[in-house]
Amino acid sequence: MLEQIINRFPGVSCAYADATGKVTTECYGVSDKEKNIIVDDRTIFPALSVSKFVTAICLMKLHEENKINIDAPVNRYLHKWKLRTVEGSESDATIRMLMCHTAGIADGNDAFYGLRRQDAQVRLLDILDGKTSYNDRPARVEKTPGTAFEYSDAGYCVLQLLMQEITGKNFETAVREIIFDPLHLENTFFASPENLAYYEEHHQMATGYGEDGLPIVGRFPSCPDLAASGLWSTPQELLQLAKAFVAAFHGKSDFLQKKTAREMAAPVEKFQWTGIGVFFAGEDMLMTQGWGENGQCMMKMNCRTGAISAVMTNQNPDMGQSESGVEWMVNRNLV
Repeated sequence: MLEQIINRFPGVSCAYADATGKVTTECYGVSDKEKNIIVDDRTIFPALSVSKFVTAICLMKLHEENKINIDAPVNRYLHKWKLRTVEGSESDATIRMLMCHTAGIADGNDAFYGLRRQDAQVRLLDILDGKTSYNDRPARVEKTPGTAFEYSDAGYCVLQLLMQEITGKNFETAVREIIFDPLHLENTFFASPENLAYYEEHHQMATGYGEDGLPIVGRFPSCPDLAASGLWSTPQELLQLAKAFVAAFHGKSDFLQKKTAREMAAPVEKFQWTGIGVFFAGEDMLMTQGWGENGQCMMKMNCRTGAISAVMTNQNPDMGQSESGVEWMVNRNLV
């Protein structure tokens, strides 16, 4: 099984923490087939929708500091743009609903996919207004908030705008100050054009390969929806983040309050498979995962034992994590 999986992806990087906190790593293949660059512990991979877990933690930190109330309508804090209903009135969808995908926002068909680095930059407000081919459906509330689950990158674009308005900083800078710097995550960043240029020059980033096995144009796609899918990291640093979260869950961290971690890890009423920025993968098990045109990844955390697994790759396998073998690699070291 292992050989089949590592032959499916150009590069695979894994990090595992057992219940004692001991970390082991495994690296396979190449980060760039054309240059034959071998994957190692420092190779930075696309974390894709794991971004939403990070974004949710940031917002919960702001909630702890009483800078926002996650049960208040998001529009209370938005000034440059308002979340509206189909009829055009301001929505009462809350920040919590946006983080849990229950605000009633639907993405456009084939949205949030395929932007190239050489393409003209897409503005966040244009994404929210549905004015670009990147997302041609306006971010608006189409169902009564709280009544339906609709996985939505557009909803996290609203949260990205919220973060910028509350902090007065661009999203990637705010997250670095709130999370990455306190946890000393030096190989983790959100891929603004400036960050992409810097890390490409100074670090080893995994070239992205499409389902045809060819490198995507520009090697790394451009991703203006940072809060939804713009995160890059290593499995080891994702483990550091997860360990801080699990420690907080047990009241053993000053990074996040115990009640905050437990609130994120509590099932949403009516939608028991989802929490705040995370999903449930069995008893005591939280999961966050990503799948895009330049990779696939998954991380699971056992909140009872403290065991954590993270696996990252650099190709779109054109199949889900359970079929591609990524989930198998994650599960084999969880107890």
